[in-house]
Amino acid sequence: AVNSAELLNRQELIELFEHLEPPAGEEDVAGGGVRTTIGLVGYPNVGKSSTINALIGNKKVSVSATPGKTKHFQTLFLTDRVVLCDCPGLVMPTLVASKADMVVGGILPIDQMRDYIGPSALIAALIGRRDLESHYGIMINPPREGEDPDRPPTAQEFLDPYAYSRGFMTQNGQPDMARAARWILKDVVEGRLLYCWAPPGVDQSEYHILPTRGRKHAPAPTPQTIRALQSERVSTNDLDKAFFKKASLGAHSKGVSKILPGKGWVRYS
Repeated sequence: AVNSAELLNRQELIELFEHLEPPAGEEDVAGGGVRTTIGLVGYPNVGKSSTINALIGNKKVSVSATPGKTKHFQTLFLTDRVVLCDCPGLVMPTLVASKADMVVGGILPIDQMRDYIGPSALIAALIGRRDLESHYGIMINPPREGEDPDRPPTAQEFLDPYAYSRGFMTQNGQPDMARAARWILKDVVEGRLLYCWAPPGVDQSEYHILPTRGRKHAPAPTPQTIRALQSERVSTNDLDKAFFKKASLGAHSKGVSKILPGKGWVRYS
């Protein structure tokens, strides 16, 4: 069946294309035969051009991790009877998902996004506070008193410590959340920050368990290090003894000297 779930290799897929019935009345350019035209349509950055290159066996169309690499319609002959058509990606966010979902999924280009709050909040909700702290080595502020302690962090609560830890600051000295969001979203699209959706009927919490990064403990100091630290360390008692040793123990008086009677400023010749 055409809609079978069986996985086919390259040669089996080509044979399947050759056995498909082409539209009635369509003839080959050379005449005397019919040809089958296979079109690849879908969202940007889902592998349409890469699939064509894999079927042909070499690089015929350019590919890129950035969505929107294919700019125009292209036709390529796979065999004498099969023609492949590559076209630019089609974006219809109102029909399937929001723009935040499409940015996180790599469908919309990250460098051209204007709203970074929605995608960042989606990542924080999907992955969670503890896993984000473990992955990036940051501390996210906990919920305030009276709020749900299990709620996911907001976009600002997530982006602020990340920007501080990476040194992403604006001219006003504030954390650059837009730049931090772009770096985090690129980590998601490129697979460095991984999240896998569970198939239907499978519990998400059991399907994808994010690894936790263990804390690195400081190595035990060597005897040479201990002796060096002890020689440079000054105790409080030693400091007090050195201070009071230099103090004078004599008795002193403080005040204004007594004025002698008479006019001391008058000179006698």
